[in-house]
Amino acid sequence: MEEMKQDIARIQHAANVAQSSSIDRDQHTSINIRQRTSIDNQMPTSVDNDPPRPHTMKSQQNFHTREEIDQLVEEIYKSLETIEERLDGRCDDIYFPMDLSISALTSKIETMQGELVEIQSYIVR
Repeated sequence: MEEMKQDIARIQHAANVAQSSSIDRDQHTSINIRQRTSIDNQMPTSVDNDPPRPHTMKSQQNFHTREEIDQLVEEIYKSLETIEERLDGRCDDIYFPMDLSISALTSKIETMQGELVEIQSYIVR
């Protein structure tokens, strides 16, 4: 038992010696021998080595009146509504195909006539 404890202690000691507490502690050979291998030694490279310059061309100022902006927004909303209506129509055609048989049309007419009678009786009251 004592011998096992000594073996465990020896293995742990060897493992502690082999492990480094820092990635920069051990000196590894590098392609460039003058520098240490470390992440910290690398300088960040820039895609553009020239410092940023102000634009030489003046940007065009886009000024719109409140009415123009309102008109643009209104046109956008109208377009969205039109697109939404077309999409709804397509979905209805796909998921609820219209039954164009004579019997189906007849039953729909009868249903509409019944609703019309209800509306007329409601108006008379």
